[in-house]
Amino acid sequence: MNAREQSTKSQESRAPGVGADRSRWFRWVWTLAAVVAAVLAGLVVLLAAGNLVPAATNIVTLGGTMAWASFAPHLVIVSVVAALLCVPLWRARRRPVLRGIASGLVAVALVASTAITASLVNAATENGGSVNLAQSLATTNPPVTPTEITTYITADGQPQQARIYEPAGGPEGAPVMMYIHGGGWYIGTAEESDSMAQRWADEGWYVVNVDYRLADAENATWDKAPADVACALTWTDQLAEKVGADTSKLTVMGDSAGGHLAMLLGWSAAAGSAASTCPELGDVPVPDAVVAGYPVSNIEYTYEDGAAPLAAYNPQEFTRFFLGGAPAEFPDRARAVSPSTYLGADTPSTLVLQPERDDFIPAEGNDEVIEEAQDAGVDATIAQVPFAWHGFDATRDSIGGQIKTTVATNWLAERNLAP
Repeated sequence: MNAREQSTKSQESRAPGVGADRSRWFRWVWTLAAVVAAVLAGLVVLLAAGNLVPAATNIVTLGGTMAWASFAPHLVIVSVVAALLCVPLWRARRRPVLRGIASGLVAVALVASTAITASLVNAATENGGSVNLAQSLATTNPPVTPTEITTYITADGQPQQARIYEPAGGPEGAPVMMYIHGGGWYIGTAEESDSMAQRWADEGWYVVNVDYRLADAENATWDKAPADVACALTWTDQLAEKVGADTSKLTVMGDSAGGHLAMLLGWSAAAGSAASTCPELGDVPVPDAVVAGYPVSNIEYTYEDGAAPLAAYNPQEFTRFFLGGAPAEFPDRARAVSPSTYLGADTPSTLVLQPERDDFIPAEGNDEVIEEAQDAGVDATIAQVPFAWHGFDATRDSIGGQIKTTVATNWLAERNLAP
């Protein structure tokens, strides 16, 4: 037997073993892929299932509610990846139990993630906005640098910042917006809301983002914070006129506790009842519109029914800080800071952006206030955002962020208040 024949015979004798090893390797790879698929799909299913019970029930249900407005397209992609990982196991017809479990989870994940994403996009459209799904894949806010940082007043020895953001074309002729940050009236700063204010400057507004005095266990600010933002609005109006912005198009915007202060300011100013920390600057101007994201517009309802996903941050505590006690203990204070107290024929147009799953600042409380305003003849609109919770718009380009920006922009444009 020559050398070539010996080599061929040797290869043939080894071939069955090599083939078996390769087959076992592939089986392990396919099995691992199916396990990964089941885990990924299971995560998506868990996040979707979190919407079947109240959001604040536990950390899983809260996470499930918070995830979709920020990451819905990402979760669709995760579901597609999980489906692709299952393909080899189906082709090989192996591991029937694992294949069945993984495939079942993948099917549910694909249906749930696609349906929820479609529901969010449809909500944007129904409320006059739009969503760019490719853009929504961004997960961070771009860096922000205000045009100017100054102090609009010093109250109780505390300087209150005004952070100014000019649109790309400059302030000349730009509509004016004053933004009020949230934080339960006891935490938060204008600086922490830079990205929110900047997005409106990028849309063409001349924006002033303001601080106000915050409450704590010893210092109630039910009469101070509203007076501070009233002062800020007078100051903003005068500054905007000085730089050539269009003060005939004046919007006040705020989120959460800032949304409450925005509604209270706009509605009380229209009723001639807005007290100001700086009366020497003149009368508080009446804004043409108020835009509030998930506001605490119904303090009593929030106090009674607001859920606390985190023990250290709950509606009962920060309401007591703000009022100095429970609403039932200080009904006059509660009435004084209720936007509904000031409803009237001149109440400015008001838009509330309401995440339907919000049980922290309960959606039902805001529904009641807007219905009351509509019954009073006010141009009041509530835009419902499904599968969304408090702070759904924190990331600018997320589906939630785009809903907030496009719906509010188009709503203001319909009232000739947009750039």
